[in-house]
Amino acid sequence: MPDLVGSRLVLDIETVPLRASLEAQYVPADFPPPANYKSEEAIAGHHERAERSWRAKLGKECSINPRLGRVLCVGTNLGVIYGVDEGSEEGVLRNFWDLVAKADGHIVGWNSMWDLRFLLIRSMIRGIAPTVATQTITAWFRRYQYAPHFDCKAALLNWDVRVAGEGLDEWAKALGVPGKTGGVDGGDVAWMYDEGQHELIKTYCAQDVATTAAIFAKIGPYFGV
Repeated sequence: MPDLVGSRLVLDIETVPLRASLEAQYVPADFPPPANYKSEEAIAGHHERAERSWRAKLGKECSINPRLGRVLCVGTNLGVIYGVDEGSEEGVLRNFWDLVAKADGHIVGWNSMWDLRFLLIRSMIRGIAPTVATQTITAWFRRYQYAPHFDCKAALLNWDVRVAGEGLDEWAKALGVPGKTGGVDGGDVAWMYDEGQHELIKTYCAQDVATTAAIFAKIGPYFGV
């Protein structure tokens, strides 16, 4: 890792839906077929396509909502902490907080205000106490502040992190550092998990951490770090 990282914890998380969240029922009445669909076959085909699309959207929505999803893994510059099933999430979170304590709450990430909020809320739901002071956690979410938490995306985009087309890979290319794992992005994690591609997910997460660390090493000095 670049020297600038030092004792800071560089992180990236991957999330998946909770099983119970995916048990929601498709309601045909909410997705009426076009008026010209008259035959039972045409109507059934419409609902098959509509349900498939609805379930894909549901999975994505649950993955980004800490009430409906969970932390699958926390990638760090010290390794990837992986929870293959829902019961192992508590261990993932506890290991995360142990590393936070060792880093004295100093975090580096990419859009990591989102990551940290998800981790914090999942810890709250699981009844896991943070290992750093409340003031440190509050400081993580302050805008226009680069310590103890340096969110590389927020720094580069002046905290306007929802702008489209400004992802980790795009900025890695602009800054001349290695980008994301070829052909894989965050939207692929759910199906990779369903297919048991755990090692691929770990590799993908670790690569994002390495890319984030390299970006931080490039831009940190320009922001007074």
